[in-house]
Amino acid sequence: MANNDLDKREHYLDLFEKYENFLSKGQKQVLQLYFFEDLSITEIAEELAMTRSGVHDALTKGRDKLDKINEKMKGN
Repeated sequence: MANNDLDKREHYLDLFEKYENFLSKGQKQVLQLYFFEDLSITEIAEELAMTRSGVHDALTKGRDKLDKINEKMKGN
């Protein structure tokens, strides 16, 4: 894994631990499996009986939400 990928992973692990209560149940599940269990999108889809695109969407929206919340918290 490239350094940039590791930096992003650490960034989202940190944000998840701080702001997980702001995420939907689905986003929380997907992010937890992706970042903490290190499962692939395909593995998460199988685990949660979702489509790969559904997992990708939850992952993208969850990361975006964490970034937005983090920006708002920094502004306070």
